[in-house]
Amino acid sequence: MVLPSLGQPDVPLEDQWELFTTLCHILHEQKRFEELERMTFSALGSKEFMRDKERAREMEFMCLLACIYNDSSYFAYNIMHELVIKNPESNRCWNLLNLIISKADDFRHNRFLLRLTHKHPDLVALGLLNGHNCLVAGTYKYSLAEYTQVFKQDKSNPIIPLMLGLTFTHMACQKFSGKKHSLVVQALAFLNTYVEMRGECQESMYNLGRAHHQLNLLPQAVH
Repeated sequence: MVLPSLGQPDVPLEDQWELFTTLCHILHEQKRFEELERMTFSALGSKEFMRDKERAREMEFMCLLACIYNDSSYFAYNIMHELVIKNPESNRCWNLLNLIISKADDFRHNRFLLRLTHKHPDLVALGLLNGHNCLVAGTYKYSLAEYTQVFKQDKSNPIIPLMLGLTFTHMACQKFSGKKHSLVVQALAFLNTYVEMRGECQESMYNLGRAHHQLNLLPQAVH
């Protein structure tokens, strides 16, 4: 009797990979995201799959997508945290991190982003995220400082004057803020700069009208 070799798998590695990816596609199509997440994380323990660097990167990304689909922000952030450190210049990584942060229930990312700022002070995406965090927290002067810094670095991105205009708008609407007239003028100046850069489209006109509405400039908002 000849015993089978325990050193080689009965199923070729390529067939295993094809079976795994096919199963993942089926789980995704059927919206069985919890099972998809468990499946991808289990596959991370496969030494055969993780031996190849390209396949390992694909596995990591599949885990990330599974976490996003399943609203597992905690695990998605852990994966994205490492990807951002490895690829600080990638706008795709920053966009994914922003998506995950927007769904997260904790604020672990705040300290991480601040630490990363010391290593990469010239990253526009990083400055924008720090500005967004300050804006959400209601610390408008800090968000203003972040947006102003990134506007000096990149004057071609319309989202930056939009965020500057919105920050001044929030400051002007505070109950005890001084020099409201000056704040309103600066808000409208940046918002008009945003419209010029973005063009007169539905998006820019809506944002401008909404800001006028918030400032109680109702005739301008209607116009």
